[in-house]
Amino acid sequence: MKSIFSVSAFIIVLLVFGGFSAKAQNPDFPWPEGKKMAISLSFDDARASNPDPGATLLNEYGVKATFYVVPASMERDIPGWKMVVATGHEIGNHSLYHPCSGNFVWSRNKALEDYTLQRMRKELTDSNDEVERLLGVRPEVFAYPCGLSFVGKGEGTQSYVPLISEMFLSGRGWKDEAPVDPYYADMAQLTGMEMDNQSFDEILPIIKAAAENRQWLVLAGHEIGTEGNQTTYLSMLRKLCEYANDPANGIWIAPVGTVAKYVKEKRTAMEGNLNIPGISKPADNGNIYLTSEKGRGIGPDIQYMPEWNAFGWFTAKDRVEWDMNLPKKGTYEVWMEWSVSNEEAGKPFVMTSGDQTIEGVVKPSGSWETFQKIKIGELALDEDFNRITVASGEEFDKGALMDLKALTLVPVNK
Repeated sequence: MKSIFSVSAFIIVLLVFGGFSAKAQNPDFPWPEGKKMAISLSFDDARASNPDPGATLLNEYGVKATFYVVPASMERDIPGWKMVVATGHEIGNHSLYHPCSGNFVWSRNKALEDYTLQRMRKELTDSNDEVERLLGVRPEVFAYPCGLSFVGKGEGTQSYVPLISEMFLSGRGWKDEAPVDPYYADMAQLTGMEMDNQSFDEILPIIKAAAENRQWLVLAGHEIGTEGNQTTYLSMLRKLCEYANDPANGIWIAPVGTVAKYVKEKRTAMEGNLNIPGISKPADNGNIYLTSEKGRGIGPDIQYMPEWNAFGWFTAKDRVEWDMNLPKKGTYEVWMEWSVSNEEAGKPFVMTSGDQTIEGVVKPSGSWETFQKIKIGELALDEDFNRITVASGEEFDKGALMDLKALTLVPVNK
């Protein structure tokens, strides 16, 4: 139970479970220059109002946005779109023909239900080629038309998210309900929150909540003007730009691609030191590595300690859970890596998976700073989903159970 390094705050993701909180605990995301959050403004379809008055207004404030374009729509105003590029805005891919579900009658002749992954790949490539021909820039980011990310129908339905992940730096959704968590987000599935037909007073609470949670708010719109359906209001944009440019509000406002590159760079630099609960799968050697970075700490006191890559402050009311997906059932040796001082050692622990239980006593490791690894038993795991839980085997009032670094599951008869 080593002391935890000093940080200004923790990002806490709360999940109601068993009466306690499941916490993903990481240091504040390091936005540039100590900013609290990031905002990206984005506009879809290459609407006629995007270059002017849209980009013209943004240029007054030095704010750069991302414009996701359909090439044919740009051809009505190539000089205007060249101005958009020349003044530093980002051009993204919004497909060649804007295919959506055939449930929209206007999309029936370009229905996603009739697409294949091969057709989608070709059209995305053709769209990039056409944008480059017209404007001299090649898109690095993508926005899903209608926010839909599938091709095919019924049992033949497939996601084209993996294709976007392969071809682009990022993919943005539409009409989503939360900002982007920079630690967790899948870059191919960035949330895009609607800003069309909303006043600044309606957008402001979303901005403040995102700043409080150190998030990345990607706003999505279409037309830019004073009225009309699917229109981002000029009055709202003016107030938003003024608010974002005020240093007191701690906002970094930049195009989607710029922020995405920054987030990826920081996540890579911090890899292995973040607690992001998720599904674990067997490695190439068949072992399953249940690290503290992937575990879910649940309880009133348990905390992830990034400097030790371990869960600490493990009391009798706390537990750690790991979730796994296995391609086939099998029996595994369970190896536990832990530390505990001589004074705190000797408390019982219990590990469960389904109706199976492994019980033991936490043996001394030498000190809180010294980790040991031993085999504690075997578990038979099912194909597909499994969950393993580690908790105290009895109530105790003082001290801690142990610092838990990892479990390693090794196939029997490997």
